[in-house]
Amino acid sequence: MSPGDYARQLRAELHLSGPVNPDCVAEQLRIAIFEEPLDADGYLLRKGEDTRILVDSGIGYETRKRFTVAHEIGHFFMPHHQAEVFRCVGRDIQSYKSNKKQENEANEFAAELLLPTAELDSLLLHPPTMDLIQEFSELYGTSLTATAVKIAEVTCERIVIILSDNGEIKWFRKSSSFPYWINKGPLHKWIYAYDYFVDGHLADGPQKALAYAWCQVTSPDLYVIEESVAFNRLGLVLTLLHIPVDENEDEVDSF
Repeated sequence: MSPGDYARQLRAELHLSGPVNPDCVAEQLRIAIFEEPLDADGYLLRKGEDTRILVDSGIGYETRKRFTVAHEIGHFFMPHHQAEVFRCVGRDIQSYKSNKKQENEANEFAAELLLPTAELDSLLLHPPTMDLIQEFSELYGTSLTATAVKIAEVTCERIVIILSDNGEIKWFRKSSSFPYWINKGPLHKWIYAYDYFVDGHLADGPQKALAYAWCQVTSPDLYVIEESVAFNRLGLVLTLLHIPVDENEDEVDSF
C-alpha cells in the first residue's frame, strides 16, 4: 500500500470526511500530544502501549503544526515505520523533497489525511488559481504551499508549483500533464517573481510570461500564465504557472 492508501484507510476506519483536526485523530488513536521547545519540528515517541507526539512550540504557523501532527500520525499508522523514535526536522517536513524515504512517506500520508484526493478532485471544477488554492487552504486548514502541491498532484490541468528563495528556485512540483522541465538556478529577470527579490513587490493577479524564462522550451513565442504570492516573514515566493487549455497546443502535443 502507498502512504496515501494508508491515509485513506485511516479516514475510512475513523469514518472521517471533509476537513479533519489531526489532534482529534491522534486522540482517537490514543496518542497524547505535547507542545514544548524542541530541536526539531516534531517527534513520535513509542514505548510499549504508550505513544506520544511532541510538537515544537516555536512553530509560528498553526497550519504547520497541524501538518506536523499528521506527519507523526503517519509514522505511527504505517506498519513498516517501526522505529520507537522518529525525529522530524523542518527541512524534511516542509521541503517536499526529503532524501529520507520514510519522511517522504509520512509527508504523503499527512497530505492525504488532511487533503483527501477524492474530495479535492470533486471540488476542482475550474483550472486552479491562487484564489482557489487559498480557498481550499482555508477550508481544510492547511498551508498554502501544502495545498498547492496537493492540487498539482490531483489536477488534470497543466500547472506547476514553484517555490523561490533568495532569487533562486528552491523546488517545484508539476502536474502529470505539465510538459516542460523548470529551469534551474537564479530566476530570469523577465519573471514576475524575480521582482520580489529586487524591490519587494509582486504584480497583482495572473500575468502573461514568456515560457522560456521559466521552462526548458525551444520556442521563444510560447507563454505561460504566472501567478505568485510572497511569504514576507520567510522571504519566499510561491508561484503557480498554468498553460491555458487553448494555447500552445502544437508545441505541447509534440513535446
